[in-house]
Amino acid sequence: MRSDRDAEKEFFVEMSEYQITAREFFNDILLDSIKRNFGLTNEVITYFDTHGKFLSWTRPDQIMLSSPDHPYSSFVNDDPVRKLIYQEAVRDHLTYFNVEPRLYRATDVIGPDKYEDSEFLKFIEKHFNAHYSVTLAFGINAYIMVTFLKTEEEGDYTDEEMNQLGDIYVYLAEAYKNFKKYEQRKIVTNIQNEIMLSGEKAYLVTDDFTHVMSHNDLAKQYLEDILGTSTDAQIDGSQPASWLPFLLGRIDDSSPSDRVETKVIRGYIFKVYTYDQTYSNGIVDRYHWITISKKRESVSQAEAMKTSQPLTPTEKKVAQLLYKGLTYRAIADKLVISYHTVKKHVENIYSKCGVNSRFELYKLLENSTEDQDDRDTD
Repeated sequence: MRSDRDAEKEFFVEMSEYQITAREFFNDILLDSIKRNFGLTNEVITYFDTHGKFLSWTRPDQIMLSSPDHPYSSFVNDDPVRKLIYQEAVRDHLTYFNVEPRLYRATDVIGPDKYEDSEFLKFIEKHFNAHYSVTLAFGINAYIMVTFLKTEEEGDYTDEEMNQLGDIYVYLAEAYKNFKKYEQRKIVTNIQNEIMLSGEKAYLVTDDFTHVMSHNDLAKQYLEDILGTSTDAQIDGSQPASWLPFLLGRIDDSSPSDRVETKVIRGYIFKVYTYDQTYSNGIVDRYHWITISKKRESVSQAEAMKTSQPLTPTEKKVAQLLYKGLTYRAIADKLVISYHTVKKHVENIYSKCGVNSRFELYKLLENSTEDQDDRDTD
């Protein structure tokens, strides 16, 4: 491992540029930069979901998604290094904003007296031609690990090398934190555009760990009406919102992204939508946008019918899919039309039906369905 300061400065400059241009941060391009600046040539990036399930790994010459035949699939549950990393990450609530070095030297984790006979050593010898390792843990519940490996002839990592890897960790963590902030700003902007097009007036945008990433004043007013002013400190995103799990309770990683949950709480209608950011390594970062409306704001069927106009066949299909709770993108995929075409159809539907939001349309269609059922019964 090279230790000259010029290499570290060059790496820092590269990371500063990389955090803005990268589409995915931890990948083979990153490994190439580490190799070029520090001479580290044997490493692997391992990816998990936030619950610790193995997804894939990336090496300088290969990307392998999880499968029954993947060499790590049969070992992951017995990997003592990964087990300790995950336990400590969950305990410490590790996120992608952590910049404090988290380094795990395998001989320290397993113990020098047990290391030579360990299954871990047999695994890295077989698959990496290596004898020693140090793993750096990043992201939510340590769902990304970067492991550096050395041969027996090279010897175990010295304290000086561990200090240099600690510096590399800080460079990576700072750049990754900025990458995630930039990425999340783009995601929030996209979601806000979707909300504005939907006609809803009050909204929240959250990550999957109950942090409020964006909101407007009307949503804050509604939440204070329901929960009191205790929401003030939890709505700025600096700490988890204790009441969000109640709204997100039935939505988990296996729930489809076009599923919409609706709850009525103290006269307010909450609609919870899901936004998934997916990556080639198998990681899915999940976000939610929640709209809030007063139940009494919905229009009556009689009022709406005064100004309603006939819908075209396609508009009827779009209206029915809106009624079922599908997002604009899901409707576009379902009808094999563009996202912008869906938006135009929705604008026409709102105008023809005399409604201003998805909930008002929902109530109108619900009443129409009930009336039709009554006629069919008669």
